[in-house]
Amino acid sequence: MLVVKPVKAKSKALLDPSGSVWSSIAASSLSLKTTPAGTQPTSYTKVAGKQRGEAAVTSASMRLCHDGQRIYVHLEWKDENEDLATDGNGFPDAAAVLLPLGNDAPINQMGSEQQAVNAWQWRAGDEQGRSVVARGVGTTEPTPDPVEVAAARAGNRWRVVISRSLAGAGSDSVALATGGDSRVGVAIWEGSVGERGGFKAFTENWTDIRLAE
Repeated sequence: MLVVKPVKAKSKALLDPSGSVWSSIAASSLSLKTTPAGTQPTSYTKVAGKQRGEAAVTSASMRLCHDGQRIYVHLEWKDENEDLATDGNGFPDAAAVLLPLGNDAPINQMGSEQQAVNAWQWRAGDEQGRSVVARGVGTTEPTPDPVEVAAARAGNRWRVVISRSLAGAGSDSVALATGGDSRVGVAIWEGSVGERGGFKAFTENWTDIRLAE
């Protein structure tokens, strides 16, 4: 169980991926795997998945905290190439934080009809994140939750902060509360090798979290 501790810091400081506040929060090491080709939604993408081979990003670090109103997720990983959506690039670097709407939601299938997954997404070059819900691979739909994102390059590494209010904005959004438990997963896309959609690296297992009061 990973305890997400409260911090006394302004939102502006927490949304600074290189800010000093993050150095005081312990990092969790994440092992990332290639999305299985068999989980792709069409015959074409199943074949394409087998041909692509392994995902580009194999590890990342994650830090989490909350300020009583919002949760903040800090991700960092190695990426030699900076691929931005604003360059007209169809394959920007990207990352997402996934949380299950039901504790048994399958992370490798992006949820199911019975237990959906809520994902908060960042794309390199975009100043605004977005929230989606998925009930299986290829079923993502937007939710009304505002997601704040910030990103910075540190040499050959990305540092990204993804943040959302604890409460959420509806039945398709994960509701969090101090003193409560949830689970979190991560997905990362490397734009320079054409990763997008279901072609990505991801954590095979959920990380259980508890928001400390």
